[in-house]
Amino acid sequence: MAILARSSLLLMGLWLALFQTAWGATPSKLAGKHDSKQPIQVTSNSLQADGAANKVRFIGNVEVRQGNVSISAPEMVLFLRDEGRDIERIEAPAGVRLVQEDRMASGKKGVYFAREEKIVLSGDAHVQRGEDSLDGDEITVFLNSNRSVVTSRKGSRVKAVFHPKGER
Repeated sequence: MAILARSSLLLMGLWLALFQTAWGATPSKLAGKHDSKQPIQVTSNSLQADGAANKVRFIGNVEVRQGNVSISAPEMVLFLRDEGRDIERIEAPAGVRLVQEDRMASGKKGVYFAREEKIVLSGDAHVQRGEDSLDGDEITVFLNSNRSVVTSRKGSRVKAVFHPKGER
């Protein structure tokens, strides 16, 4: 039993080392890269504001930018906190794409959670950094920790492709 536990820990340690190498940096090197204090800039073809519901719907070629993060989709809904102008979350009900420096992520749907500084992509979710990629049914991208969590529905599998660094 102890040998099995040590083997599992060793395998997990090797996997984590591969993951960090494949993504090019450890979380400590990238911590603080996303500045949530930067202004949020939104452009779209039109918008509909509902003050009573504390939400703003942007329609057509929507792009949201904050610091080094850009999110685009055909439509997005911003949900505001009761106190006023602070964003609680942003929902993109179809075709969302996220770009942060050299990392790109996409999915059929997406939700940005402002307090947690994370984006949850679902439906054919994909994250790519350079040649390396992750695919699954749902991917959570943590903007400040260079970390992603990938899950799949029962009966399907997560796919990861890592390219070793070094001479080729």
